[in-house]
Amino acid sequence: MEITLVRHGKPNIKKSGSMNAAGMREWVSAYDASRISGSPASAANAACLNSKLIVSSPLPRAISSLETLGVKPDLILNELSEAPLPIFNVPAIKLSPSLWLVLFRLLWLAGASSSSESCSDAKQRAKQVAERLAALAHEHDRVLSMGHGMMNKLISKELERAGWKKVTDGKSNYWGTVRYCYKT
Repeated sequence: MEITLVRHGKPNIKKSGSMNAAGMREWVSAYDASRISGSPASAANAACLNSKLIVSSPLPRAISSLETLGVKPDLILNELSEAPLPIFNVPAIKLSPSLWLVLFRLLWLAGASSSSESCSDAKQRAKQVAERLAALAHEHDRVLSMGHGMMNKLISKELERAGWKKVTDGKSNYWGTVRYCYKT
């Protein structure tokens, strides 16, 4: 049995320039609504061709990544959506979206969640997704999951806790592909 976690392609959104923290709310909304640009990595293409069942996050950047690979998902799992980024009101400071992303994600990892899903709740969701993917792999043998950077990391940890062995590690870059095997 195999589970391959793939991170979506590069979203078609600008990460340069500067904005205040309040501007990040609009930026995150645009990011969540964005499709991808560019070509897929060969590892993602090979994983897609090798899979018997394709599962996806419902977010447009995941769906358009599969479209770029020339396939449609067999199953959409809302639980595969990215762990939300909390936005905190930090007046008078302007940073690039990339720096805000790092800052807010670090705060989230440290336990701050504002009004969004907490890190501990996201970890629990990742455990449920890992269990669901394992059940699907038991039924279909080879499953590909098109998802997101942070959730894929959390799901990876849960798969490893459940006895799945990492066979290939494509990191968490865009189109990053990580494959797990489970011997029964």
